[in-house]
Amino acid sequence: GMNMSFRLFSFGCCLLSLIACGPVDRDGQVLAEYESAATEALVREIIRTAPELNPGVAKSYSITLGEIVRGRDYTPASMPFLKRFDDLKLRMISATVLTTMPPSNDIVDPDLRVAMFLIQIRSMKQVAGDVWEYEAGWSYKNQFQRQAWKVIGNNGQYRIERGAVVDGNFKG
Repeated sequence: GMNMSFRLFSFGCCLLSLIACGPVDRDGQVLAEYESAATEALVREIIRTAPELNPGVAKSYSITLGEIVRGRDYTPASMPFLKRFDDLKLRMISATVLTTMPPSNDIVDPDLRVAMFLIQIRSMKQVAGDVWEYEAGWSYKNQFQRQAWKVIGNNGQYRIERGAVVDGNFKG
């Protein structure tokens, strides 16, 4: 009776949401929605302010959205989103192709075999009309840092405020 149709209904909803949107974050927000102008502004800021960890050595860059489950799973940013950064003249590659290199298991660019500078947009929450709170970070070889950020939009311009460091082993 009632119970069966409810189960079918919720199953249908799950199926639809999977088809409609792909992976979601902890709060059920679709990760594809992270690929916004505000996130682009934040990624540019992370790249601009990142520590120079291996001076003079080529790096490739990649972006993941949401949680990273070590050794198993992450959601890569889409190619169209990566293309937005073409003007930076950096090598940006999809996180789908990343590989690790023994013995260190550093994440590397499969073509160039150089260590990846990986940017993780872990969470994004809209807290007001044009204000977003993020937790985002970077990793390079065995160093990483994640912190809180706030992005404040104003007519297509974005101001970025750096918040507290949440996690990491980088001694900057």
